[in-house]
Amino acid sequence: MDSPRDPIEEIKKFSPRSLKVTLRDGTEKPVAVPQAGNRWARTSQVLSSLSWARIECLDKDGRVVGVVEDEDDDQAAEEYEDEAGGNIALARILLDVMRTTMKETRQLVDAQLRGNAEMVSAMTDGMRATADVYRQALQVQQAYLLAPPGKEGADDTMSEMMKMMQMGMMLSANKPPKVEGPK
Repeated sequence: MDSPRDPIEEIKKFSPRSLKVTLRDGTEKPVAVPQAGNRWARTSQVLSSLSWARIECLDKDGRVVGVVEDEDDDQAAEEYEDEAGGNIALARILLDVMRTTMKETRQLVDAQLRGNAEMVSAMTDGMRATADVYRQALQVQQAYLLAPPGKEGADDTMSEMMKMMQMGMMLSANKPPKVEGPK
C-alpha cells in the first residue's frame, strides 16, 4: 500500500543529504537524495513506492535535521477513537506497539534463520570430516590387504600404516569444524 501523500514540500524545508525512511512494518530503509538533476522528482518517486510511516531527514554527517510523519497514522488513530470511543493517545500507543512488535519479530526470525544456516554448515563440515576419516581407514585397510603376507617388514608396514591413520585422526581432532554463534 503506497502512502497517499507527497511529503516532498516538507522535506525540502530541511535540505537533507539523505533520508531514513521507517516503513509501516517497522523496518528502516536508507534513501539517498540526489544532489543534481530533478532530485525532488526522483526522491518523490522513490517515496511513493514505499509504504512509509516516518521520514527522518539527515544532514551530511547522518544527524537528524527534521522529521516528517505520515498523517494517515493520525487519521487511523482518529478513526479508531471514533469506532472504539477510545483515546487518541491510546490508539497511537497501540500503533507504535504493533510496529515495534513487527520489527522485533522480523529480527528474531532473521536471527533464527542465520542460526539454522550456521548449524547446517557445521553439520556439513562434521560429515565431511567423518567421511575423510572413513576414507583414510579404507585406504589403510586396502594397503594392509595388499601387503604380501609373511614377508619380512609386513608387520612394520602395518605398524606404519596404523601410525599414519592415528596421526590423521589426531589432526582431524585438532581441527574441529568452525562453529560461530548467532550474530
